[in-house]
Amino acid sequence: MAVAFIPLDKAYLTAIWLETLLYGINVCLFCSYVYILRFRRARKITPIVFWVAVFMFCFSTIHVSLGFCRLIWGFIDLRNQPGGPGAYFSDVSTPPNVAKVTIHSVNSILGDSIVVWRCWHVWGGEWRVCVLPILLIIASAVCGFSQAVIFAEAKTVHSAFANELERWNGSLFSLSLVTNVVVTTLIAARIWFITRESGGSLINSQFRYTKVLVLIIESAMVYSAALVIEITLYFCGSNAFYIVYDPIAQLTGIVPTTIIVMSVLGLSAVDFETNAATRRERRTMQMSTMHFENGKTTVMSLPGLGTDNTTSGGSYPTTNDSTLAIGKESGQMKLPEVVESRV
Repeated sequence: MAVAFIPLDKAYLTAIWLETLLYGINVCLFCSYVYILRFRRARKITPIVFWVAVFMFCFSTIHVSLGFCRLIWGFIDLRNQPGGPGAYFSDVSTPPNVAKVTIHSVNSILGDSIVVWRCWHVWGGEWRVCVLPILLIIASAVCGFSQAVIFAEAKTVHSAFANELERWNGSLFSLSLVTNVVVTTLIAARIWFITRESGGSLINSQFRYTKVLVLIIESAMVYSAALVIEITLYFCGSNAFYIVYDPIAQLTGIVPTTIIVMSVLGLSAVDFETNAATRRERRTMQMSTMHFENGKTTVMSLPGLGTDNTTSGGSYPTTNDSTLAIGKESGQMKLPEVVESRV
């Protein structure tokens, strides 16, 4: 039995309002993704990733539309029915509700799959790291579709907290939470390992990339936190569960789309390693092309490694007669002054 401190109709109205706000964020994010693909694409995009993003956005749109339709039917068209709006919203077997539950499950599975794909990408294609998350996603799919069937057949059940529904709902929510926690931990561990191997230089010299990756991790943590709240409210039997449940349907699209956008922009842990290796290679090559002139160290630029961000032209090291400057007044050798070159 649901806790009665908040009526079901008020909880559902609040839930749809919050979901609409998040849907606006989802629209802006998806439009940004399309814009980047059209005008700023810097690398080849896997078609399956693109279509997953499109399907997730379409499912999110259908979900919020069904919620809005149920809002009108419950509060306007069927408000004079026995039990009022609360009775309508508590009927889990209505076709719009079953469709919403199914779409929610599908979007959750697709979103978790994108997070696992991100983990695979961050770990440099090491598939063994993703075995456990993939198994968790398969288990979530079984629970999600079984939940939809149970909802459709529950003609006499008028509560999502009924015993016959609790095990399927609870299992689905818990599996999704475990999947996100495991994947978020794996991504964080990989980033920490790369940072440690580079001696911490990535945090300082590549702060822009670090900030984006931290944002991705924090976004996954926000989604996990929402799942924790959802699970807690559900097993407490509170109608406030609906206030979190419907907006999460948009989070399942927002978080994966954010990950895809960051991947398109080339902001991944793999790019971390490549960028750090390139910087070390440039420093090594520039140090090997130094020659001394007039008591100062001059760095000769090589083709493609110029410090003015150009990739054409350049000069090779030349031999100079005054390789070491001798002080005329003191008659002692002057040590060369090292001129730091910005990479």
